[in-house]
Amino acid sequence: MAKKLSVVKKSISLRKDVFETAEEMADKYFGGNFSAYLTYLVCADKFGLTRVQQSEEVVQAKEEIKASVTNFKKSEEANSYIDSILNI
Repeated sequence: MAKKLSVVKKSISLRKDVFETAEEMADKYFGGNFSAYLTYLVCADKFGLTRVQQSEEVVQAKEEIKASVTNFKKSEEANSYIDSILNI
């Protein structure tokens, strides 16, 4: 038998337009279950999930971009450019 996860009940405040959009999405994708939709959004953010299936090329490109941002090192040219702006 699967372990039942505990549930936390909270009251939240949303802008009306945000709530209406979320309610529409909950109706469309989760049979009107607003809590399930919010749970999906949090899990999607936590685990990097998306509703759109991505090709292997897109996934690889995202990984390369993430790596380049993570491993970014300023070049001498970039340092000179930044210095020239700051000296204005």
